[in-house]
Amino acid sequence: MDIKVRNAVEDDRFNIAFCIAEGFEKDFSVLCKDTNKVALAIESGLAINTFYVAEADGKIAGVLAVSDCHGRAAKVDRKALKKHFGFIKGIIGCIVLKEEFEKELSYQPTTGYIEFVAVGKGYRQKGVATVLLKESIEKSKYENFVLDVTDVNSNAIKCYTKFGFKEFKREKEKNGKHKGFNERIYMQYFHE
Repeated sequence: MDIKVRNAVEDDRFNIAFCIAEGFEKDFSVLCKDTNKVALAIESGLAINTFYVAEADGKIAGVLAVSDCHGRAAKVDRKALKKHFGFIKGIIGCIVLKEEFEKELSYQPTTGYIEFVAVGKGYRQKGVATVLLKESIEKSKYENFVLDVTDVNSNAIKCYTKFGFKEFKREKEKNGKHKGFNERIYMQYFHE
């Protein structure tokens, strides 16, 4: 399979949101089990200029964002969440996703924060995430990169470790039992 990575453009907005919704389906399922609705709820908040897309077979196979201390890859669109999740779940979504999407990063400006790594269902276990990591790191201006992954996401941990990311910190997750994981593992990669 031939995988090409490029900077995202505005026309990719919904497909990026759909790939994120599919990739984080378990996380979003508390708010909404309909992947299409989740994509519609989050698409307007995406900072498209931070995203890279991997294309295969003429379709977006995976996405990844690189943000930094000057701004994150997504913001919460309160109206869109309420519209697509309903009033109550929309408000809950605002609270939960604001903490996840908009938490300020305290890293140096030379550090890229990798987030929203997601691969579409039909493209998993085919090297898409590895190609996305390699190409986005090559194309970006940062000296080093940080990401976090949950302790239960063993496939992602293997991918990041194999690529050269090294764990530097673990944090216990608040309400981890309800979220389905216990810790966040923080990993770092130094660009040569």
